[in-house]
Amino acid sequence: MSDLEPMQGGPELSHSTGLLSDLCSISSASGDVEGLYKVANRLASELTELGMVSQIHAETGLNGRGMPVLVAEGLGVDTPGTLLIGHLDTVLPAIPPRLENGKFLGTGALDMKGGFVALVGALRRLRERGEAPPQNLTVIAVPDEEVGGPISGRAVRNWGDRARTVLVLEPGAPTDGGETLVIGRRGLTVWRLDARGTAAHSGVAYWDGRSALAAAAAWSGEAQRLSEPGDGPLVNVGRIVGGDSEFVSDVGEEHRFIGTSERLNIVADRCLVEGEVRYLSLEDRDRTLAEMRVMADRLAAVWGVDLEFGEGEDIPPMAVSESNRALADHLVATAADAGWELELEANRGGVSFPNFLPDPSTVCVLDGLGPVGGGMHTRSEYLDLRSLERRIHLIAEALIFVRDHR
Repeated sequence: MSDLEPMQGGPELSHSTGLLSDLCSISSASGDVEGLYKVANRLASELTELGMVSQIHAETGLNGRGMPVLVAEGLGVDTPGTLLIGHLDTVLPAIPPRLENGKFLGTGALDMKGGFVALVGALRRLRERGEAPPQNLTVIAVPDEEVGGPISGRAVRNWGDRARTVLVLEPGAPTDGGETLVIGRRGLTVWRLDARGTAAHSGVAYWDGRSALAAAAAWSGEAQRLSEPGDGPLVNVGRIVGGDSEFVSDVGEEHRFIGTSERLNIVADRCLVEGEVRYLSLEDRDRTLAEMRVMADRLAAVWGVDLEFGEGEDIPPMAVSESNRALADHLVATAADAGWELELEANRGGVSFPNFLPDPSTVCVLDGLGPVGGGMHTRSEYLDLRSLERRIHLIAEALIFVRDHR
C-alpha cells in the first residue's frame, strides 16, 4: 500500500461536490453539441489546472456535426502509457441537481460525470500528498457513448492501441456491504436468421404451404435454450418479424395489418429473426454460433423451408488476465484496509469501452472505477457521496500502482 489514506470529507469532498454540481447543471444529452462542449471545457479547465495539456477536438458524429472529444495528456505521452476514458453525454437532458441524505441527485451524476469528478479528486489528492501520477497519462472524454456513436469506438481503438493500461470511469455497482469493480465483460455477436417458405391459402391449400414463420419460431425456441447459467454463453432472440413476403419486406408500411384479420389466411412464407449472443470467451462464441447454424440446417429439412443463418457485428470480450488481476487484487486490499469491501465482477454483461480495444487481452484493463449509486438513465439518478470518497481514494491508489509496476 502507499501512504495515502481515505479522505474524511472536508475541502476535498467539497471541491468534488462543487465540480459535480457544475457538470450536472450543464445539459449534455447525446446530440446536444453546445452542452457537450460546455462539459468538455469545464472538465478541461480542471485537468489543465492539475498540469495536464488539455485540447478539445471536433470529430464528426452520427448527426454529421462536429462533436467535442477532450484529450488531456501528461508528460511522456510518446511512450505506451495509461489511458483513462469516459463519456461526456447523458441519456436525458439535465434538471437542477440537489443533495439529499448523502446522495447527489442529478442527470448524469452516476453515468458518468461522477467518474470524471472522482478522477479529478484523485489527481488533486496525489498532488496535495506530493505523489506524482504516471507520467504518460492520457484522459479521453467522448461525446456519443450513450447512442453507440462512431466517435467512441474510434477513440478507444486509436488511443487504446498505444496504451499498456486502460482504466474506465464508468460506475461500479453497489452490493449488500460494499461495491464492485469490473475485471471481465462479455463480448457480443449479432446474428440473423432469414427463413423462406412457400405461401398458400390457409383454408384451400394449407398443405401446399411451408411456413417460414413456424420453422423460425421452432428454431428460436431451441436457440434460446442454448443459453447456459453462470459464466456460459447467453443467446437472446430479440426480434421476430413473420408473415407473407410483402408484409415482411416492407413492415414499416405493412404494419397496419397488425391487430386486424387481414392477410391471416396466408401460410407465412417469410420470417426474419434477429438477436445476439453474449459470451466470456471466443471459444464459447464459436461453439454457440456453430450449434445455431447446425440447428438451422436440421430444422430447414424438417419444415421444408430455407433457413439462412448469418452473423453481423462482432465485439470481443474483455477477459480476466494476470495483469488486470494484479491491479484489481491490490485495490481489493486497499478497500479492505479502508474498512469496506470491494468485489470483483468477472462477468459483466453489458458492452463498454474496453470491448472496442484492438485486443483487450493484451492490455491491463479495469472497468467500473466510477462511484456507485442508482437510478441510471432515469429522473431519480443519484450518486452515493460515500462512494465518491471511496473512489477518489481507489483511483489514486490505482494510479500509484500503475506508476510503480507498469
